Amino acid sequence: MKKNSHVVSHVPILYYLKWLFMVKFTLLLIVAFGYNSYANSTLAQGNITLKNKSIKFKTLLQLIEKQTDLRFIYNDNQIDKFVISDVNAIRKPWNELLEPILEKTGLKMQEINGGRIIISPIVVQDPRFHGKVIDSKGEPLPGVSIKEKGSDRSTLTNEKGEFTIAVKNTQSTILISSVGFVSREVLYSSAFQSIQLADDLAQLEEVVVVGYGAQKRVNLTGAVSAISGRELENRPVVNATQSLQGIVPGLNVNVGGNTKPGQSFNLNVRGVGNISGTDGPYVLVDGMEMSLADINPSDIENISVLKDASASAIYGSRAAYGVILVTTKKGTAGKKVISFTGNTGLTSPVRLPDMANSVEFANFFNAATFNALGTKQYSEDKIALLQQYINDPNSLSIFPEVNTNNYASWENSANGIANTNWFNLHYKPTALRQNYTLNMSGGNAGTQFYVSAGYYNEQGILRYADIDYKRYNFNSSVSSDLTSWLKLKANVKYTRSNNQTPLAGYEDMFFHNLARMRPNVSPYDFYGNWNEQSMVPYLQSGTKDDLTNNTLAVLSGLEISPLKNWKIFADLNYRLDNDANDILKLPGTIYGIDGTSYLVNRSEYNIPLGGSFERKMNSNNYLTPNVYTNYKLSLDRHNFDITAGFQQELNQFKEIYTSASDLISFDRPGIDLSTGTKSSKEARNHWATRGFFARLNYNFDQKYLLEINGRYDGSSRFAPGNRWGFFPSVSAAYNISEESFFKDQVSWVNQLKIRGSYGSLGNQAGAGLYAYSENMSIIVPGANGAGGRYYFENGRESYINAPGAFNPLITWETVRSANFGLDFTAFKYRLTGTLDIYQRNTKDMLGPSRDVADLFGTVPAKSNNADLRTRGWEVNVKWRDQFSDDWSYNLGLILTDYRSMVTKYQNPTKFDPSGQWYEGKASGEIWGYTANQLIRTQAEADAYNELDQSFLSARDWIPGDVMYLDTNNDGKINNGTNRLGDMGDISIIGNTTPRYSYSLSGGLTWKNLSMNMLWQGIGKRDFSPAVADAYFWGAGALAQVTVFKQHLDYFSESNPDAYYPNPYAAPAGAINSYINKTQLSSTRYLQSAAYLRLKNLTISYNIPKSLIQRWKFERINVFVSGENLLTFSPLAKMFDPETINGGSGTGKIYPLSKVYSFGLNVNF
Repeated sequence: MKKNSHVVSHVPILYYLKWLFMVKFTLLLIVAFGYNSYANSTLAQGNITLKNKSIKFKTLLQLIEKQTDLRFIYNDNQIDKFVISDVNAIRKPWNELLEPILEKTGLKMQEINGGRIIISPIVVQDPRFHGKVIDSKGEPLPGVSIKEKGSDRSTLTNEKGEFTIAVKNTQSTILISSVGFVSREVLYSSAFQSIQLADDLAQLEEVVVVGYGAQKRVNLTGAVSAISGRELENRPVVNATQSLQGIVPGLNVNVGGNTKPGQSFNLNVRGVGNISGTDGPYVLVDGMEMSLADINPSDIENISVLKDASASAIYGSRAAYGVILVTTKKGTAGKKVISFTGNTGLTSPVRLPDMANSVEFANFFNAATFNALGTKQYSEDKIALLQQYINDPNSLSIFPEVNTNNYASWENSANGIANTNWFNLHYKPTALRQNYTLNMSGGNAGTQFYVSAGYYNEQGILRYADIDYKRYNFNSSVSSDLTSWLKLKANVKYTRSNNQTPLAGYEDMFFHNLARMRPNVSPYDFYGNWNEQSMVPYLQSGTKDDLTNNTLAVLSGLEISPLKNWKIFADLNYRLDNDANDILKLPGTIYGIDGTSYLVNRSEYNIPLGGSFERKMNSNNYLTPNVYTNYKLSLDRHNFDITAGFQQELNQFKEIYTSASDLISFDRPGIDLSTGTKSSKEARNHWATRGFFARLNYNFDQKYLLEINGRYDGSSRFAPGNRWGFFPSVSAAYNISEESFFKDQVSWVNQLKIRGSYGSLGNQAGAGLYAYSENMSIIVPGANGAGGRYYFENGRESYINAPGAFNPLITWETVRSANFGLDFTAFKYRLTGTLDIYQRNTKDMLGPSRDVADLFGTVPAKSNNADLRTRGWEVNVKWRDQFSDDWSYNLGLILTDYRSMVTKYQNPTKFDPSGQWYEGKASGEIWGYTANQLIRTQAEADAYNELDQSFLSARDWIPGDVMYLDTNNDGKINNGTNRLGDMGDISIIGNTTPRYSYSLSGGLTWKNLSMNMLWQGIGKRDFSPAVADAYFWGAGALAQVTVFKQHLDYFSESNPDAYYPNPYAAPAGAINSYINKTQLSSTRYLQSAAYLRLKNLTISYNIPKSLIQRWKFERINVFVSGENLLTFSPLAKMFDPETINGGSGTGKIYPLSKVYSFGLNVNF
């Protein structure tokens, strides 16, 4: 059938597309299966046989390569550390052998092509921890540190408080911390975490030591500053007093007039307290009065400074001008801890005067003598020789005119040819200082102990003077619970110090002579020996001032707890001070031309040619029993704290002094080993105080705080009828931040407290020990060279002098003070601060009695008739924060100011207001003339001489003299009648009171490395150089001329714009008529003694525990430190702003030192 052969089918196009897709998909599966089969066959091909007990993984791969066609690609560093044990394969596929090994080692394999296989580590994604940090109110906290414990992985929360951190494993612990909050540790969780941080109330809960107890800082109502021992650790000082400088607002730590090794610092709380100078604070160490200089700073746990009457009142008559409470370290229950602190440093002078060379000195001296006497001591030829010597010291003999055996002519001031810098000669560039402390503490639940020993040594920087100070400290304490209601406490402290100096009895004169030595005088004689003017023969003669102090303090106490919250304390403290002072004075030895030795002495040194020996020994016994009780009671939100007790002080002092001259042997001095005059004297005194005290503290719900103090004091310094006084005080505070309305409205302030106080305290120190009674002195012929003034039948006899005037009615000086303060913390506890404003009125100070008739015959006794007022303020602000867990920092500012004024004084005529107290006089007043310029021309001098200056000088003013202004336009330059209101041309031009005392502190920590610094300064203080003070003026009496580089800017025709006026030099009896034309106190030469000083810079490093634990160390900290490193001050450069006043004239003292030290702290 033909039609069947021609059948046409019409198939849709979609059919063909489906068929094509199926074909392609089938081909793809065949290729994929084929490739996988090829791969599997490649990995599976090759059986191996290996047997080895221990083989390196790399060697194993190499053996597989030898038995197969495989080639392994790997990094040697990634597989070298793996060693495979017990390899046993007999005709086993290589991959079955290798796969379990790879699994154990954390490696994987991957074939690329041609039998090449890559071996590489398995990359595991670290677990991620996600969360959000909020505060107690649910608000997000940005900048919080998030750190994995035990690793260096860390991050910070973002502005929403959220974070993500990769951790090592799911067992990790995460540390979460931020300034102002309590840190937390949380375990890893895969779920998102919301983590709340609680406010860090440590600052509010901090316990501050106060009188006879302790209080939470948040509950304080008085003006109290507290410093922890941790703050002191950042400043490795060796003197506890020094450690307080710049860190306590209102506490003035003054270097004083001497800074040689072993010297103590002067302390003052809130400025001038009275006019008698007895306004120092009461210093208690663990409840015992002691000197801060006797305390090893490493033993200090904390220090509290009580500044207002409310805070100090409970300590009574000894606490009128503040209290410093030092608490030393005690033992704690637990592991025994051994600590060592070592510090070695080099001291060097902060600043020394820059002496003029011998040519500059000669020209200055010639100008000074010519201006006064019309003559010049140094000829042009002499000056030329001096210049030649400066250019080439070997070209000239220093003794060109020696023609006699008289040693004095060798050092004639005009004849000498030299160029001696006397300060460089006598001062070494550095001296050694060392300080070491070893302590141990520990205990159990019932008994705790602490014991420490310290050694400190500082050598002086005088080159030929063996100044050496040593201090040994021992401190031990034990506390033991004898029963459940009875605790025993005992503490023993011992300090021994020894200070040796060759400046025996002439220290002030040594520094005075050092300043006025002429540079053209050589310190050597013709044969190179020291000459007498060099002062070295006296320093090397064996002269020595050897002072040894021993202080033993024994503190014991019982703490009885008869009922819950009720405690009774009974303390008995005893201190024994023994001092021994041996002073050996020996003449110097110098040599004549023929080599003959001479013994020499200088009258101002008070050294006899035969030598002398003095011995002074004293002992002081101090005993103080204290019994007091404390009871705490809480009724709902009412909290009461009551303290009451009794205190007594008993002090006895004894001293004996002996001396002898013309010693038989200089090598073995002694009182009996002498042929000259011997003398002795004795001193004894005693005093006692007794007081009863009570204190009530009340707070309602931590919001409203009240404290009431009362002290009833008696003192042996007053007559029985005036012996007792009652001194109350009251203080209150309002913790406004505890109010709910405040918390809701001012959330950025964490704590705000307003406080105020008013109270009175009695001061007995201004009165003498026996000022209320008749005192008579005994005159013994021959004692101390005194022969007595009266002859009797048998010559001079001992007799008793008639008593002087006395006042049996003298009584307490009363100090009344008011204080208003603010305490605050803000910005999540990052910012803390205090602000105080105070006024202190000192009433009934001892001052002169009313005028009496001349017929009275003696000086009237003092009376309680003077008053003083001090007003001031204090600001203390600190900021602390952290960038991360590794980085943190802190900043601090302290700024204080005060002014004192006499409000009552017996000077009705107000005579001599520049030198005497008067009503309305400010403490520290400087009076002087107004002077803006020097007279530049003769015409100006002629015009000025039309004024009557006869009060100042009978001589005419010449160009270069100071032009004192006639401010009252009466045609005269004088001080009027020298009474307030009629002082002529003199007025108040400045004040020596240090104003705007401030300090700036800062610290930066990165991981184990930290840096801390302290800047301290005075914003305003004036200093007026005294008349004839050659240290400032350069010129003066012939023997006092002192020329530094600064003095070379003096007036001359070629230097009419000079700073300094005409120099004048003349004999001592005639000099005043010259220097009164130039050196009187005036506005032109008023100096600013303001300064800023880098007191301390310390860089320390804590060695990581991982490096030291193998040697059983708990902590090793190493540090480098510097003290007094930089100073900025407009004061004349020959002075140091902290040591302006000196014993023998302004600036003439042992210089303040800077210190560079290295040390370490180790805990076992």
